[in-house]
Amino acid sequence: MIYLVCIFAYLLLLAGIGIRQSRRVKSEEDFTVAGRSLSPWVMVCTMLAVWIGTGSIVGNAEQTYKTGMAALILPIGTFFGMILLSLIASRTRNIEATSVPGIIQRRFGNTARGLAMLSLIIAYMVIVSYQFNAGGAVLEVIAGDKPPVTVSSGDRLTRQQLVKGRLAFSPNEDWAGSTSLTLTTGSDVSGATLEWPVLVAKSDDLEAAKQDVEKAGRGTAVKRSSSARLYLNADVLSESQYTVARVPDHGTLTLVEPILTARTATLMAAICIVLYTMLAGLMSLASMDILNGSAIMLTMVIALPVYWFRAGGWSGMEAAFAAMGDRPHHMQFWGVYSKADLINYILPVFLLVLGDANQYQRIFASRNAKGAKTAVTAMIFVAFAIELLIIACAWITASMTPDPENGKYILIYAAKHYLVLPTGCLFMVTVVAIIFSTANSFLHVSASTAITDVYLAYINPKAGQKRLLFLSRLMVVVFGLIAFFVTLMFAETTGFFRKALYAFTIYGSSITPTLVAAIVWKRATTAGAVASILTGTVVSLVWSEADFIHRLLPPAASGLDAVLPALLASVTCLIVVSLLTRQKVCLKDVTATPAV
Repeated sequence: MIYLVCIFAYLLLLAGIGIRQSRRVKSEEDFTVAGRSLSPWVMVCTMLAVWIGTGSIVGNAEQTYKTGMAALILPIGTFFGMILLSLIASRTRNIEATSVPGIIQRRFGNTARGLAMLSLIIAYMVIVSYQFNAGGAVLEVIAGDKPPVTVSSGDRLTRQQLVKGRLAFSPNEDWAGSTSLTLTTGSDVSGATLEWPVLVAKSDDLEAAKQDVEKAGRGTAVKRSSSARLYLNADVLSESQYTVARVPDHGTLTLVEPILTARTATLMAAICIVLYTMLAGLMSLASMDILNGSAIMLTMVIALPVYWFRAGGWSGMEAAFAAMGDRPHHMQFWGVYSKADLINYILPVFLLVLGDANQYQRIFASRNAKGAKTAVTAMIFVAFAIELLIIACAWITASMTPDPENGKYILIYAAKHYLVLPTGCLFMVTVVAIIFSTANSFLHVSASTAITDVYLAYINPKAGQKRLLFLSRLMVVVFGLIAFFVTLMFAETTGFFRKALYAFTIYGSSITPTLVAAIVWKRATTAGAVASILTGTVVSLVWSEADFIHRLLPPAASGLDAVLPALLASVTCLIVVSLLTRQKVCLKDVTATPAV
């Protein structure tokens, strides 16, 4: 309960800041780019708070729980992306734009701007959706579970209970072997039968048992004298209700239900995020991020040594991972990720950093070009260090957390169970602040883009400031609703890490090449930009959603995610089409002053 009290107290503090700052918002420029008044220190805090979001604190932590020390390589994309962004920060600030599609429009016209805006909103709705999920996850973990209930033959279970891992099997001490859970469809044992294998193995044999389960495509592997959640495949469960025909032998099957369901918790988080974003736009977000950015840095520095000593240092972690049996590579840095994995995991992040509309909006909001350059240069090291600290904390706490159900939100779980109460409260508040700040920023950018690049450009160019402010806040609500419905569209088993990569790929392959070209490549043409945005978006979506493509490719290529083929296609179209249409653009530029 104390965690919820601290979180709500912090949210009330942020709300007070938002209400105070909302009185300073007099124009659309105040709402969109904070009146171009941000100092370098405020910029660093707000850029850090928006960048270190759910993709880092939950997604990277989730991936670290699965792969261990090797995940320390993941922030490389952020590091090199920030380096390149720092090189163009001054030039970007001098453009005096208010949105990324606005930059693209100045160079390449309205068609390119419209396509860029569409790609941006698609990607950002995915990003906001999993921020909502993460906020709900925090509430769900803090609220805890109801007392476990023993499951017996004849009991009824819902599909959600079976898919979400609400069933936990604890084998009898020192017993190993195979057993199964047998279900029937409907409300009695006369329906169609579904059998779910359960393999109980010794520590040394657990990895092999998991591989057998993976090959079979169904089943659960459990370590002897331990327990495990049963996650039944969603695609084999077509009914809404099932009856237990037989429980697994040689153990106890229990039902573990959360006090607060994921759907309810996600809705609560979404409402809070949307309401705050409506208050005062970037001016309130920047003020909030001074607190959030400082809290992120302070909390990670405090938590790392606490976790390290709690885990017993290197030797304690090594012994703990060895005892788990299914994590033989968690103490290795090299050799865990394949080349395809590194491309799939690092390249989308690099592309998002280089083209992220949130970072550009902060650059636009800087007092001057020098301040923008200073802030982005500092972010190279600050963002890299914080991401390394997050992954290190997740790696250390993974050695103390054998249950994969808790590993999904490892840092949230660790803050509640491994830190003393004051530090745990600070860490939990920081996690919530990270989620809120990121969601606020992506919602704000989406709403601002819609107003600037649609309403002002095509519908009512002479709209007054009060009307624009009202519509901006209305669009925050609209996009918040869209993002909430997006949370319902992903497969129930899709983790935060995969959702983040999906969104980063769409944005990075469609918008980043054209955006960078608009700033630094004078020979880029409108036709090249349009072709690049279209190709990047289409290839990203088709490669990710059309399974038949992977079946037609050789094994070396089928393991790649969409990011590399989408980026190559996008950049190729940008360069080739621009060079083919260069003569027409040169003739046009004789009578037109370049915008960049």
